[in-house]
Parts: sequence; structure tokens; C-alpha cells
Amino acid sequence: MPGTFKSSSSSSTQSSWPPPPPANETPEQRKVRLEEEALAKKRSDQIDKELNAEKESKKRKLGAKILLLGQAESGKSTVLKNFQLLFAPKAFQSEAEIWRPVIHLNLVRSVNFILSFLTSRLAGMRESSLGQSSTTVLEGGPVQINPEIRKLVLRLAPLRQVEETLNRALAGSPGMGAGAASNATTGNQRYNPARATEVSVPSGYGWKNAISGRRSQESSSSNTSDTSELGQTRRVLAACGDDIVKLWSDRGVQQALKSAEIALEEQPGFFLDEASRITEEDYVPLPEDVLKARVTTVGPEAHVIVDEKELDSNAREWTIYDVGGSRSQRAAWAQFFDDVNIIIFLAPMSGFNQVLAEDESVNRLTDSLRLWQTICSNKILANLEFVIFLNKLDILAAKLKSGIQFSQFVTSFVDKPNETKPVAKYLLDVFVSLHQQHSPRKRKLHPHLTCAVDTKATSSVITRIRDMILVKFLSQTSVL
Repeated sequence: MPGTFKSSSSSSTQSSWPPPPPANETPEQRKVRLEEEALAKKRSDQIDKELNAEKESKKRKLGAKILLLGQAESGKSTVLKNFQLLFAPKAFQSEAEIWRPVIHLNLVRSVNFILSFLTSRLAGMRESSLGQSSTTVLEGGPVQINPEIRKLVLRLAPLRQVEETLNRALAGSPGMGAGAASNATTGNQRYNPARATEVSVPSGYGWKNAISGRRSQESSSSNTSDTSELGQTRRVLAACGDDIVKLWSDRGVQQALKSAEIALEEQPGFFLDEASRITEEDYVPLPEDVLKARVTTVGPEAHVIVDEKELDSNAREWTIYDVGGSRSQRAAWAQFFDDVNIIIFLAPMSGFNQVLAEDESVNRLTDSLRLWQTICSNKILANLEFVIFLNKLDILAAKLKSGIQFSQFVTSFVDKPNETKPVAKYLLDVFVSLHQQHSPRKRKLHPHLTCAVDTKATSSVITRIRDMILVKFLSQTSVL
């Protein structure tokens, strides 16, 4: 019959492994045969191992590679944590407690900033004012100061030592202390008059391992100094919790900060509004706490996320590159341009009335627009699709609601209400227009208005991006 082959005893014999021993086999022949079969089996297993390794390597290469771009404090790290929370919730939750010292450090630094601010700005208060409210004149007008504040400043003094302890924990070792906690505020060290300080660690340092090591020491022993330090900081914070709440809620303190044009609630790593919960001794960070937590990594880092929900997918591994956004770090971006599948650019809409920390002569929104134009016009990126997050929608809304006029900073915004929707729509149109004008070739742009700390809204955006990336990328690799 055409197209068919008859089987024979010889073909059947050749198809089986190992082959049956020949008739009249001597013991010596049997020994040689078994050795040859063992060697052949070893070679076969090695080949299978190499083929499997090559297969797994190809699978890993199929995983999408995403580059997060944007100026410093645009929300890149928060978006990265949203990807981790959505794709790998178990791994994300397993690291929650590692973030506790960072969250405590963020909180303590905000408190110590206020203490330093009050000490420096209100030092002229007379001792006689302790028994009554005192009026202190600051830039912007008179401020009523509650006499209880002096007592709070004294009672919260131990938080200076707490900050030093948490800096050491994050540094991990004496050799890393200066670099990892280079921006620490300790004792009466001078502070930035406009913002609380941040902790910075070098890329590749692995601060999570340092914190994890501390936790391991705590669980294995209860007598060493390292063991007691983090536990002691939690006890001190618990004891100071009520006073922290009183300090932040005091009307005079709020007036003093506002008079000096200081908005701690708009700065990264802000937890003063959750001080009562976060200072509890048994506090365990919630996912939204981890999203808000701030630790600055100096230099680019690659984060590999294994999608826990797509166990059978060939493209279940995601590599996300998080790069520094300050001017001094932008030169390192180019090394990733030819090795990514998509770029997510973040532009903080709330920066319209702010300046760059590294150059106070440059408006943050202006810098973001120039940066976006540069990225759009880059010919190396011509074949990549872009996603743009116009981020910090919540802070934009709060600023406009407080009475800050967008048109004072963006003069082309005329004859439109000073409200969130028209302002966001205006900014969206500007960024989309720049993309159309400066892209080397026509390509799709995926714009989104986002608040990165809103996990529910951001997860739906990331899900759409994920589906778009997978369809496009898998079709390019002939999987679809």
C-alpha cells in the first residue's frame, strides 16, 4: 500500500534500547557491552540535558524586557512594584516584612525633618510662651504655635537614634555604611529646607539581603546587639506613636509648614498620615505600604519577575530595567535601548510647579517634556512601541483643589477651568503631540493617566499592557 512501510524483525530490534544481548555472549563480551551501553546512556543524558538547557534559555529569551524611563521621583520604582504585585503576588508578599525598616525609616525621617524645621525656624519663641499659645511670624504670615509642641519636640528626640539605627540596618555592614546611608539626617545635621532626606543605596548592593540577614540574626538569637537593635526601634516607635500623630495633626505645625511652602505629603516615602498604624510594635506592611516605601537606588538595576499565574507560558519571565532618573544618571539609559521590547515613560503631572532637585532653575514639567521629546526622536528606538504614564494624578488633583493655578506655570493653558480633567487632558494632548511630531517613523503610543499608588487602577492598566506586549512579542517570535 503506497505510503506505508512493512515492519520487520530487524527494524523492531533496531528501534528498541538497549538492544537484546546477542546469543552465546561470553562474560567478557557482556562486560564490554554493558560498559558501552553505560557510556552511550551517559552521552545521551548529557545531550538531553544540553537540549533542555537550550530550550529553557529560549524560553527565558521569550520573556518580555521592559525599560522604565522618566525623571527622578516620576514613579518608576512604584510601577515596578506594581508589576511585581500583579505578576508575582506570593513573592511580593514574602518580602513584605523586609520593607518594614524602610517604611519606619521613611516615617522617622519625616518626623525628624519637622523637628529640625521647628527647632531652626521657631527657636525665637520665648520661654514665657510655654504657658500660652505663641504667635511666630514666618514668611507668609503669622503662625500660631501650640505650647505643647515644645514638649513633643523633647519627647520625640529619641527618634534621632532610631534613624541612625535604621540607617545602619539598611547599610548592612560597616563598609557600606557611608554609601548606603549617605543622605542620612542624624543629630543636629543640617537638613534640606524644603524636603525630608532620602536613603540611597548603590545598584547591585542588595539592601534586601542586608535586612534579611538582620532578621535571621533576630530569629536565631536573642542576646546579640544586632538582634536587639531592630526590636528596640520598634518599641521606641510604638512608644512615640501618639506623639507623632499629635505633632503631625497640630494646626500650628501645619501652618508653619505651609507658610514655608513645604508639602511633605507630596514627597516620596510619606507615611505620617498612617503613623498610628505603622508605629504599632507588631506592624506588618500592607501591599500599599510597600508601594509607597521609598529607597533610592543609585544606578540601573534589572529585576526579573516570574509570572506566577502563567506557569505553562513560554513568556512567563519578565525583565524590567529600573534606571535612575536624575540628570547625572541618564547617560546610562542608552545601554538598554537595543535590548528591550517596550519602553514605559513616566511623566509626573504634579511637577508643573516644582523644580529639579539637581537644578533648581529647571521646571520639572519642562524637563519631563524635553526628556520625552528626546526619547521619541531617538532612532535606535524607532521600532519600539511606547507606553506613557502621566503619573501622580492624585497629587495633581490635590494641588488644583488647594487653589494652585496651573495657568500661572503653564501660560499656554488659557480659557480653561483649573480642574483635574481639563488639565490632565491638556497635558495628555501635549505629550501625544510631541510623540507624533518627533518619532522617526509612525508607531502606536499607549497613553495612560495613572496614580501608581492606586493598586487597583494601576493593575488594570498593567494587565492591558501585558496583553499588548505578549500579543506583539509572541507574534514576532513566531509563537503565534
